[in-house]
Amino acid sequence: MNILKDILFPILKLALPLILIQICQASLGVINTMVAGRYYYIDLAGIGLGSNMWTPVFILFTGILYVLVPKISAMQQHSSQEIGVLIQQGKRVAFLLSIFGFILIQLLAFLCPWLIGDQQVAQIAKQYLHFVAFGVPGLVYMTLFRFVSEGHSLLKPIILTYAILLVCDASLCLVLVNGIGFIPEMGGAGTGLATAMSAYIACFCMYQFVSKAIPELKIKRIQVGFKESLGLLKQGLPIGITLILQILALATLAFFASQLGAKAIAAHQIVINIAMLIIMIPIAISSATTIRIAYFSATNHHQGKISTSLCVVVLTLIYSFLMAGILIGFAQHIVSLFTQDAEVLNVAVGLMSYVAIFLIFDAIQTVASGVLRGLHQFMQPLFIILFCYWFVIIPLSYLMGVQGWLQVRANVDVIWIVLTCGISLAAVLLTIQSYCHVTGIMNKRS
Repeated sequence: MNILKDILFPILKLALPLILIQICQASLGVINTMVAGRYYYIDLAGIGLGSNMWTPVFILFTGILYVLVPKISAMQQHSSQEIGVLIQQGKRVAFLLSIFGFILIQLLAFLCPWLIGDQQVAQIAKQYLHFVAFGVPGLVYMTLFRFVSEGHSLLKPIILTYAILLVCDASLCLVLVNGIGFIPEMGGAGTGLATAMSAYIACFCMYQFVSKAIPELKIKRIQVGFKESLGLLKQGLPIGITLILQILALATLAFFASQLGAKAIAAHQIVINIAMLIIMIPIAISSATTIRIAYFSATNHHQGKISTSLCVVVLTLIYSFLMAGILIGFAQHIVSLFTQDAEVLNVAVGLMSYVAIFLIFDAIQTVASGVLRGLHQFMQPLFIILFCYWFVIIPLSYLMGVQGWLQVRANVDVIWIVLTCGISLAAVLLTIQSYCHVTGIMNKRS
């Protein structure tokens, strides 16, 4: 087997467009944060906490629908009728998720005054969530069409759609937050309305682009039972729960930070957004890995699986160490893009060294999870993330970062130290799991 031709080039061919897609996706949150932060740090704190409330819901839905990617990738040799059945099941699941998501996010909006201590921040978060809830169906169906295209390794429609989404969201954010002409100044809550409006524009574009490339998306005569659709939902649930456990943990840490003051919230939200933007590339590599390993599994190419796994680990380590160096070396310049408040700036800059180390281990665990998903091993990442985040990171972050246990004083730095240690444990455990599964297959063969 030629490593460059058969392993590295196919991964890069998939990963590079996925990197553009993931960066566009992450940039949406970064743009909202930057626009709100430059408007006023209270608005930054409000939409930051609001985002931490609705993002886990959407990430859960994304994980559930992601099961379509390895399934469609493994069905490339099957008839269009069989793929059409799977897509119809996905549409039914997306419909159920849209209704549930709208109701749940509206309820979360009403809970803001009880969940957030600062009432000014709570009011901004509430208004923001009310707007976002109306955009959930558009986001869910856009994600469905994306994963159908991704499963076919057709990434151009996704890139075009996310570019349109990014331009629309950025333009609408600037107009709605700051006001222009007859449009009133809405403050940070305007980013929620911008997200909702952009979601439907992007959903329409995604459907038009993908349906031209994949005719099965337009098939309407295929009848699928509710039981089969429910089965697809159950298969995707472990992926969704794994992702939501991570996002919920980060949201919980944000609420821990909120007990340390509005400026601590703002600083924490800035570094979280920077981290989420940088981790998009390992996520893209992980998605490419899932597709390639699922392909090798379908063709029983065992050497391809192990070579792919080793290759992506090397790529990920090179990238993560490079980004860690940039974060540490240019921390002041990067953070100043988000805020001009001196206190928020100093706290955020102080956190950047922890973020750099966190990103190295988070990149490793992200790619290891992609290897396991490609092997249709969905439960192992779930159990490891559950243990590391909810039995290690969350309890220790609260006791040490908020309550000041074993510390001179409570501060947000301690929360990030605990987070970094916990994610390193997750990276080690997931790497061991993926190695055991890949080499275990090889041993069976021999």
